[in-house]
Amino acid sequence: MDDERLARRRLAKAIDTMPDVEIVCEASNGAQAIQQIARENPSVVLLDIEMPDGDGFHVAAKVLQLPELPEIIFVTAFSNYAVRAFEHGVADYLLKPFSRQRLVHALDRARERIRLKSLSERSMRLQLLVDKLRSERVGQEPSKSIWFRSGGDQIRVLPDQIRYVSADRDYVEIKTERQTIHLRHTISALAQALGNEKFARIHRSHIVRKSAIKTLKSLGRGKYQIELETGETLPVGATFRKFLD
Repeated sequence: MDDERLARRRLAKAIDTMPDVEIVCEASNGAQAIQQIARENPSVVLLDIEMPDGDGFHVAAKVLQLPELPEIIFVTAFSNYAVRAFEHGVADYLLKPFSRQRLVHALDRARERIRLKSLSERSMRLQLLVDKLRSERVGQEPSKSIWFRSGGDQIRVLPDQIRYVSADRDYVEIKTERQTIHLRHTISALAQALGNEKFARIHRSHIVRKSAIKTLKSLGRGKYQIELETGETLPVGATFRKFLD
């Protein structure tokens, strides 16, 4: 029996002792991990960095293209990958060998990140519903504003003023004609709120207002980028190219 399988068994045994955590799938290599994560849509992924047929960073890059992003905890025996791991926006980095208490702490961090995202998304959905019902009550068109919670404040954003949105780990950066707004939010929820009539998801990390696009440029080998009227450029992900047609 190989070391990887033994390590997975030890990890699974530790998780089985936690009443509020359930294992939904396991994988022995990178390709299998990507397939399982896409199918099962887990909330948290425990991912080794060294693995057959690739590495954990390749898997993480593929996972970040999924519509619903899980929290990722890297599990590895190599400390020199830590900086690169956190650049991927992971919830935590477990260095083998680690204690059960350290594993619990990592899962708690992931759970808290999920909770904060959920609160932000629920707040936005509720505000959209309230605006819609208020407008219907007085016989007006639904409000075109979107309200976001930032700390204890509510920020009003007009979609027609948004040039593009970029994801940065647990935050989004909204570029408007007048300002840049940083919010703790998910880009998937924001894409849903903005809709696809006036906006396009062009990359796992970018949403753009269609009318702000000046040109779509081919970079060769199936790669593209858009140029905005302001001269700013954004990459177009291969799986998102169809949304610009």
